[in-house]
Amino acid sequence: MASSPKVIILIGLILALVVAASGCATATPSAPSNAPATQVAPNETTARAPGAPAGNPPAGTRGPNQGAQASSSPTPFAARVTANQIRATGNLVSGNQATLAFQSAGRVKEIKVKEGDQVKAGTLIASLDTSALDAAVIQAQAALDSANANLAKVKAGPVPEDIAIAKSNLERAQAAVIQSQTAYDRIGGASNPTSGLTQQALNLQQNTLTYQAALAQYSLAVNHPTPSELKAAESTVAQAQAALESAKLAAANARIVAPFDGTIIFIGIKASESATSGTAAVTIADLTRMQVLVNLDENSIGSIKLGQAATIMVDAASDNALTGRVSKIGMLATASGTSNIVIIPVTIDIDPTTAPIYPGLSATVMFTPRP
Repeated sequence: MASSPKVIILIGLILALVVAASGCATATPSAPSNAPATQVAPNETTARAPGAPAGNPPAGTRGPNQGAQASSSPTPFAARVTANQIRATGNLVSGNQATLAFQSAGRVKEIKVKEGDQVKAGTLIASLDTSALDAAVIQAQAALDSANANLAKVKAGPVPEDIAIAKSNLERAQAAVIQSQTAYDRIGGASNPTSGLTQQALNLQQNTLTYQAALAQYSLAVNHPTPSELKAAESTVAQAQAALESAKLAAANARIVAPFDGTIIFIGIKASESATSGTAAVTIADLTRMQVLVNLDENSIGSIKLGQAATIMVDAASDNALTGRVSKIGMLATASGTSNIVIIPVTIDIDPTTAPIYPGLSATVMFTPRP
């Protein structure tokens, strides 16, 4: 059947519309997108996931612990945190750490440990050459022993043998005086103008002095001990005891011993070298009690409380997110640098871990929001 011209024109228009619609669908390019993979709200901050490097990775990358993503838009590596979460950086310290030094100068005789050694309290770490000091201790001990023996003798009171000897000496001296007095009187005694120049006069004077000394010794033996004698003996003991303590202290100051259980983390001396008094020689730390010290500004400190949980990230332990709790909030605020931002120190106790962490390492702390 012949087609009407109107029908033919209508079919042509329909075909033209179909072709035009198909061309627009294939030729129009997709609009470029400037939106980031992860948008953070204005009141939010972005923090690293535990063990992740700082910064936001490019969209579409995976973290080290992430598997393949089913979606064409992978989960971004950065974590979203709300405004009441606080992030701070600081350094690791030991909860018990001490820098040790010799308290006297001398030549280093020996070093009994090396860095990394674990020691018990009281362990000898290093010593100077103490041969002269040790001899002084022995000498001081001998002097003290002698002083104590003398004090014991004084306190014991009169000794019969000493009294007998003193009495015998006194009797001989008395007899000598009588004998010399008789000889002096025989030549005229005091009535003779020249008697004072004779041998008899000189003998009488000497024997009289000997008698007086013997009398004093006898009195001392009988009345022993006198208060002054006892006091003198006790004073001698006290002086000898002080000398011994001083000698022992000098010897002790030439040795370094561990004040507590810990690990040797630094040795700044060498054997045979000279060491000066008070110069840092060894550092010991208890690595089982690690902490993080951070400073928070005054606007953030109100959100932190004792016992509050925290996550700690350390580059040296990037495979592990450490945990801990706030153990101390400082009570003295200070202005920081030229900006005069007021800061308060905060201490976080790190929970026990096997991660290789040491004093001085940097750390990032994320405080968990309080409920």
